[in-house]
Amino acid sequence: MSYIQPKSRHQFMMPSCIEEYVSSDNPVRFIDVFVDKVIEIQPELLTEKGTSHLGRSAYPFSTLLKLYIYGFLNSITSSRKLENETYRNMEVIWLLGNLQPDHKTISDFRKDNKEAIRTVTLSFRRFLRDEGYITGKNMTTDSTKIKAYASKNTISLQTINKRMERIEAELDRYLNQLQENDRFESFEEQINELSQDIDVEPTLLKKIASLQSQVEELEKHKRFLEASGREAYAPSDPEAKIMKTTEGFLPAYSAQSSTDNEHHMIAHMDVTDEYTDYDCLEGNVDALEEQIDIVPEELAADKGFANEDQIRNLEKRGVRCFIPFPEQAVYQRQIEAGISFEYDEENDCFHCSEGQTLPLQSKLRIKRGKPYAVYQGKNCDECLLRAKCTKSKKGRIIHRRLDDEWLRSYKEKLKTPYYQQKIKERKNYVEHPFGTIKYWMGKIPLLLRGKEKVQVEIDLYATCYNLKRLMNIEPMDKLIQKITNWGKTNLIEINYAKKCFF
Repeated sequence: MSYIQPKSRHQFMMPSCIEEYVSSDNPVRFIDVFVDKVIEIQPELLTEKGTSHLGRSAYPFSTLLKLYIYGFLNSITSSRKLENETYRNMEVIWLLGNLQPDHKTISDFRKDNKEAIRTVTLSFRRFLRDEGYITGKNMTTDSTKIKAYASKNTISLQTINKRMERIEAELDRYLNQLQENDRFESFEEQINELSQDIDVEPTLLKKIASLQSQVEELEKHKRFLEASGREAYAPSDPEAKIMKTTEGFLPAYSAQSSTDNEHHMIAHMDVTDEYTDYDCLEGNVDALEEQIDIVPEELAADKGFANEDQIRNLEKRGVRCFIPFPEQAVYQRQIEAGISFEYDEENDCFHCSEGQTLPLQSKLRIKRGKPYAVYQGKNCDECLLRAKCTKSKKGRIIHRRLDDEWLRSYKEKLKTPYYQQKIKERKNYVEHPFGTIKYWMGKIPLLLRGKEKVQVEIDLYATCYNLKRLMNIEPMDKLIQKITNWGKTNLIEINYAKKCFF
């Protein structure tokens, strides 16, 4: 009787068919169906690159898009690392049908298909809107700074001027050295002698030529800064601006984002070079309306967006805003300390809850182009709550707008419990997408340079985030069914996507 050796429990049996490489509920199956459906309903996305009958056939648009979506979902964004995954990762081998594009093909795809990737991103957001995952009832807008793919060592006008002063001093010293050398009858003979002197390295003339080359390079940088009106920039990515981040001042971009509160879906995410958020609020709402045809019913943001003109314009359009002004923090401290101020219209002054009077100090003061009356306390030094009320050595100062009843009414609403709760909840919705995407990005957040190419990376991250949220909300079979039934209604045209690139 023959004896059959049992299999070791450590022995691994490869699937006999590539279809068995992934389970029926594996996320790559959803990625596969999603991309194929996008191509089916928008065949204009297919690239014309590689249609020649000569040479190797081009890889399909869908193949490379699937690879990028899988990679970004798993924090694999480098083209070389993605190439490696096509050889060793069972999920990627199944997803790509055992195709192995090289790293240059993978890298070029992202750069050469900006509009197509933008089209997929915006069309998918419209699908989310049509299926009720983006409703527009309650939304939150915010921004985050993302370090550019550039060195921290930036060039500024101040640095250029200092370096040019040092170079000019060195040039003067070398030229004086040449003039003092009278061993030869003519300057030409001296040059010939010096150029033949191979023992001196570097020679005097080489030093002069090197310094002159540096001067030309510095003058080029200076012309760029003067033409752009900037004080500093990163030569490796001139479109990035020097912004204040958590790591200090760095070349960076600002990603403006709007999130739907119900399912935490990203409804809008655009790359800008704005230093602050002050002028971005209305633009974010306009982008929402233009890209996915949604105007939010309620919109929350932090005090960086507190542009009163834009808030008023949005409220006229029916958008209820929950955006605190910077001084709200002071008001909150006063409320907690039991301090309040009441305006006395008859005597044109303010009365403090501690019994002090703040008389009129100035009838008209222009602040940010708006007219204010200024009131100041006279006996604040005697108040026990002074430290919690004001840090001013002159006493508590209050500015009262002279021309805007709407603003005063809005600020009163900000003090109500409902508005305070909405403002407090804001970060619960908008911080999660930023945190997740930055986790995926890793230590080097961006791999492309220039605002258009950076937008492509952000589009891929935003699409992957929404896909991830969708897979967490619904079971796989239901998602695949919804994607399969996706029709051609309200799709983004590729020509429109081109207009989105600034």
